[in-house]
Amino acid sequence: MWDSQHLYKVRSGYFRHLVYAMWFNGMALLIFLTGMVHALVPWLFPLTPYRLAQKITAGTETVFLRRADRD
Repeated sequence: MWDSQHLYKVRSGYFRHLVYAMWFNGMALLIFLTGMVHALVPWLFPLTPYRLAQKITAGTETVFLRRADRD
């Protein structure tokens, strides 16, 4: 749960990590909101939560994980 070397492991500075993490958190909020609407009204936002989750996964892999693997 606690990893004091997290920023080092993902090869990121504090502010860069902060910006990306907040962006992905905002997307996660959209997943929650569109998912709730979709649960109540299934014909609205049929694939939106899924596609947003894919963007978060692809984004974190591109920005942090693959960057760490390259070095």
